[in-house]
Amino acid sequence: MTKLYCYVDESGQDTQGRMFIVSVVITEKSRGRLFAVCEKLEDASGKKKDKWGRAKHERRMFYIRHILADARFKGVLRFEVFRNTKDYDGSTITAIISSVNWDKPHGQFTTLVYVDGLSKTKRQEYGARLRRLGLPVRKIRGIARDETNALTRLADATAGFIRDALIGKSKEIKSLFEKAKKGRFMIEVSSTKNRPQRGGRA
Repeated sequence: MTKLYCYVDESGQDTQGRMFIVSVVITEKSRGRLFAVCEKLEDASGKKKDKWGRAKHERRMFYIRHILADARFKGVLRFEVFRNTKDYDGSTITAIISSVNWDKPHGQFTTLVYVDGLSKTKRQEYGARLRRLGLPVRKIRGIARDETNALTRLADATAGFIRDALIGKSKEIKSLFEKAKKGRFMIEVSSTKNRPQRGGRA
């Protein structure tokens, strides 16, 4: 049975519902390889384990530029943008399902979902809601601050980068974001157009 690993983070709760971005990093058989690449880029950039918002601009841009230039990450970074809502849990659940469905495996599969900061009580709620909406879930875990790994940090960086692009923080970021979407390195899953024909998966 195919296993999909989903690493989830968000940005935007501080906007009081104006904009909420959920990033989902989805990988399958190449999880270990992508994990290693991310760790090397964290070291090379000097970003280390810093969250996107805490890392220096030049370090996080070095990191994200190299991620978005590596073909192994094509189609792995998926996201959904929600506006005018404070239903953060519902939005996160919707984004997880949309991200999996954008290019889900043929035949039987299961998901292992890792959500940044998800409490133990919310873990059961998320699992029940995801299963009720048709997503096969083998495991759902909340990731504490001291448990983050390179792929949960990639989800954080993706959410932060997308937010910076959408608010127009700089022309550099906006241009890179548009290029990433066009090249299918970042997939906005709320759009059902041009879904891929399944071939090799990450």
